[in-house]
Amino acid sequence: MTILGIQTTTNTSGETNTTLHVMEPFDPYYMKPEAGRNCTGKKVETVYVGGYDCSNLKPGVEIEVYYDRAVSTSKGTFQSVKKIEIITKKGE
Repeated sequence: MTILGIQTTTNTSGETNTTLHVMEPFDPYYMKPEAGRNCTGKKVETVYVGGYDCSNLKPGVEIEVYYDRAVSTSKGTFQSVKKIEIITKKGE
């Protein structure tokens, strides 16, 4: 996935939380015209990474996000980001 934008907020405790805005190709499942499914363009989404250090990430960088084990709570199921690997930097 390619980073389009990076949003950060700092809470009253001074902790920074980050959300990555990314784009990527649609999953192959959605690209089967014979089954009545088709997509044009790219899929965009946001990835909340919380306090993960994103200081080395910039828009245009291609990344792979790896998640930790899913945890179920009374508010839902969550997966924290375990690792973000840079695949290619912009212009490389």
